[in-house]
Amino acid sequence: MGLGAIAVFRARSGKPPSEVVQAMAAVVPHRGSRVELLVLGRCALACVNEDDPADAGLATAAGVAAAFAGRLDNAREFAAELERRGVATPDLSPAGLLAAGFSTFGESLPAQLRGVFAGVVTDGDRLIAFRDHLGYGLLFYRTDQHGFYAATEAKQVVAGAGIPKRPDVEVVERILFNDIDDETPCALQGVRRLPKSTLLTTTENDVRLVRYWKPESLLETARLSKAEIQERFDELLTQAVSRALTGDDVISLSGGIDSPAIAAFAAPQHLELSGRPLHALSAVYPRFPSVDESVYVELLADRFAIPLDTYEPRTNPLDGLAEWVAVTDGPYPAASLALYAEFYRAARKLGFRTVLSGEHAEFVFALSWFLIEHLITHGRVAGVRRQLTVRAAKGESAPSLAWLVARSLAPGFLLAARERRRPVGVPVWLNVRKVSERAARSYDSPWRRWRTLQLSGIIGPGVSAEAEAVCQAVCGVQTRRPWTDVDLFEFFLSLPAESKFPDTGGKSLVKGMLRGSVPDEILDRRDRTFFNEALLADIDYATLRRYLIAPEHRFPGIDYELLADRLDREDFDAPEFNWGRHLATAHAFLAQW
Repeated sequence: MGLGAIAVFRARSGKPPSEVVQAMAAVVPHRGSRVELLVLGRCALACVNEDDPADAGLATAAGVAAAFAGRLDNAREFAAELERRGVATPDLSPAGLLAAGFSTFGESLPAQLRGVFAGVVTDGDRLIAFRDHLGYGLLFYRTDQHGFYAATEAKQVVAGAGIPKRPDVEVVERILFNDIDDETPCALQGVRRLPKSTLLTTTENDVRLVRYWKPESLLETARLSKAEIQERFDELLTQAVSRALTGDDVISLSGGIDSPAIAAFAAPQHLELSGRPLHALSAVYPRFPSVDESVYVELLADRFAIPLDTYEPRTNPLDGLAEWVAVTDGPYPAASLALYAEFYRAARKLGFRTVLSGEHAEFVFALSWFLIEHLITHGRVAGVRRQLTVRAAKGESAPSLAWLVARSLAPGFLLAARERRRPVGVPVWLNVRKVSERAARSYDSPWRRWRTLQLSGIIGPGVSAEAEAVCQAVCGVQTRRPWTDVDLFEFFLSLPAESKFPDTGGKSLVKGMLRGSVPDEILDRRDRTFFNEALLADIDYATLRRYLIAPEHRFPGIDYELLADRLDREDFDAPEFNWGRHLATAHAFLAQW
């Protein structure tokens, strides 16, 4: 166990009872058993940790109290900046630095920080709360007639407020059909999440939310030569990896380019930091040749001189479903937490606490849809010509290129109508319009589609990432994703579209910049790995039937009788199984009541 948590209560009047935050700390035993308390004015703060190391902490400085959970990657640099400004920093813990830095930076404090974290700072009356830019650190809150509550997990807020623990059925339905946004509350009734990149300020009768990070202003602002792009990329990826390393790390290695790139930069740094080689851990699938990437991960381990541990997944994706939705406080559209947990526990058993991952790289550099729309609507004729020339050279016909241009200029309502008529991968037991409505509404004007896509990594509540973070806490490891380091993310946002996507391949720029660092055999792969063979081999139809046959609550848009017939046939394809799994997750959550 590990990965500490925080809890905060600001009373509307008078000194807050410490019993409130004690109750909030008591409902997350998977976070640890060691509880610390601190009271300042109207505010009570608590942190809960495993004995060692402490991932959460409390501190005071100059009449200010702070609570912090997570990892502050630029602690050393931030302390140096405070010293340069004449601010004393006797406590160099993350919480101590927050408390010391508040007097200097005020509400701009979170923008100075890097890492995966949530923080709260108070002078005993006014209180500010925040998460890291990408929202990997968790923070949930509630305000009522008694005061303001904030904590790492939603269940803590429920416990502190003393309200009944009940599901918000409307929110569960919205999660099921992916109809969620930054304003969507939690699946536990009466609790809200603090959105990504957002600062919350609360005083006597007010809760105010303000975004502290607005990366949209950086879009396409860089003017760099090819050599300068390479130099800046090397510098920023080196920094991102360095920030994530602790010396107690293992990399989740696969045969794509995302995790091998992290391994290439991390292996020498880890050796220098700890005196030990970086280790790799990979799932292998000897029963399923189309899924197995053993040949590639072995090649990478040999090339980077890193020890490789492998395991064959034995967990069913639906294992422990009731337990996972209970501990994560809601249903989740993520991949199976049971499979994540199998990997995390294997890493922990080997002695590692930090997992380096290539996950979420696509949000940073690979989303090239709507590029033609962007170039056309912004009058970049040379870029359009290049894109069409490259596509023609790859064999696309003149009519298909004409259709691409026409589609690029089509108004959003036409594309939305087409989406409603022709959704992909929708099982027969799902109402087509119900499923496609959210996607149809997402179509923006041609002038804005590409911009919205480039920012998609910071848009939305991140329900899956929340569930994965709780899963990591249960297993005692933390995943770090260097590709989404804020400074690296901003660099890619700043690149002009023509530089970021020089041809029709979404990863062409990065592949070119990794040439020489990552083996050519990886960069030039033409075979793609699909997990359908392993996914469909052992579908747990018994668990699906347990939750989906005659459930007490029925979601609109689902033909449960037809679904029962399909379950009897036991011949789901991959899209149907994914929809069935998501639906079972929603029903498993509601079945607690």
